Amino acid sequence: MMRKKVWLLIVAVALMVMVLGILYACESYDVDPIKKVGDKNAVVESNGGLVVKQGGYLYFVNGYSGYLTGKAEDNYYGHVTKGAIVRVTYNEDGTLGNDYTVVVPKSVMSSSSDFGFSIFGNYIYYVSPSTDEDRSGNVKTNILQFLRTKLDGTGTQLILNWNDNSVSYKYTSQALVYYDKSNSKIYTKTFKGKKDGFDPEKKGNVIASDVSSVYFLKNETFDPKNSNLVLSDYILYTKNATEDYEYGNTLYICDPNGNNTKVLLDSSKFESGSYSVSVIAAKAEGSKLALYYTKTSYGASSSGTSLGTFLYRFEDMNFAFDPNKEVRLSTEELSALVPLGYDEGAVKTGSRAVIYHVDGTFDLFDDLSLDTLICVENNNFYFLNSSYILLYYPLDGEAQNANVHYAYTTEEKFMSGFISAEYFDGYIYFILDDNYDYMARIKVADIDVYSGKDAVVERVAKMTSSDQKKFDAEQADED
Repeated sequence: MMRKKVWLLIVAVALMVMVLGILYACESYDVDPIKKVGDKNAVVESNGGLVVKQGGYLYFVNGYSGYLTGKAEDNYYGHVTKGAIVRVTYNEDGTLGNDYTVVVPKSVMSSSSDFGFSIFGNYIYYVSPSTDEDRSGNVKTNILQFLRTKLDGTGTQLILNWNDNSVSYKYTSQALVYYDKSNSKIYTKTFKGKKDGFDPEKKGNVIASDVSSVYFLKNETFDPKNSNLVLSDYILYTKNATEDYEYGNTLYICDPNGNNTKVLLDSSKFESGSYSVSVIAAKAEGSKLALYYTKTSYGASSSGTSLGTFLYRFEDMNFAFDPNKEVRLSTEELSALVPLGYDEGAVKTGSRAVIYHVDGTFDLFDDLSLDTLICVENNNFYFLNSSYILLYYPLDGEAQNANVHYAYTTEEKFMSGFISAEYFDGYIYFILDDNYDYMARIKVADIDVYSGKDAVVERVAKMTSSDQKKFDAEQADED
């Protein structure tokens, strides 16, 4: 009997240790609120990227910390500075304050090309690598977490666990929308009525099935005074024909709740025959939609004949199509275009850069390669060379090959393979590829080789104490 009691005691202690270990390993979102909070009723600009402005604050991804494959607890809420979302005062002239504050102390990243964070009202919406581990203690890097956190750093909720860290997704003010390639379905998870939280293992509602491709419009601006959905909240997707010997497809548009679904393009919109379209770019301008797409015609064969690359602008959200207003930009089937605006044209990136215009004309830059175009501002191309150093090309009609200039002489490099740089309000923001990998920016107005000025790379970051100590020591050695 004594042996049995001792054995039961050992088992009980072991179970207690196991339970305490599990409790200790669990991530907690409980933190003290930030005392000074941003204005949840302010207009939001530049949603969906590295930097987001709301009212008098600029929120940004505070650098790159790696994908945190070592220990899951390295990405526990409250443990992260580098890679977290940080806030700083944004003055009217574009200068920044010195009040850098960590708002979301968690690594914000994914391997999706749609990666970025957004702010809607009182919540910041973002993605982060999973903090789950397998039985061997390895981080489950294939799992991506979708989360939201209040502007004061509290109230964090896990919206969805997803087992594909490259999933295509989009946050809107009303719902998270994402595309599951494994079953060809688009899902939506509503934020309505979720004050008390979400079930992160539930996929949400199906918007569309048998989907062959998806294109998410950019919804960069959010005005909380407008409670209605806007065109930039909508989703484009295609479905292939299901009948035998039919090779065309249909392009649809719907809102993030799966409502107001309309056909944008199908074979009936064109001349007799069967057609498929592939969206390569789209830009919402108010209630007007500029759509850039390639088109293929089919006869009895599934191979089809490429008809080139086209542009069409839908004038309102009834999405009526007039084939007489369709513009063929090129007889080539282009793979990448950056729309500047319907009237401004669209840039073909890659080798032999081209600007295509709505009147069917184009400007060819035969010796210019724009593999990594950041923006077109002040009548200049701004892009990266193969070493990820910023260059610019003035569009002033000078000799093309001799007209490529370095934006600065100090040779700082942009980080590659994480997320592309972005332009906002006169500055180019990017992750600086050096010994620290924090956010930085360059003022575009200071980039002018003819003036003799050298643009300054300004670090925009809240450094960890160890990085700051190391950086200060380096600066002292240089002095």
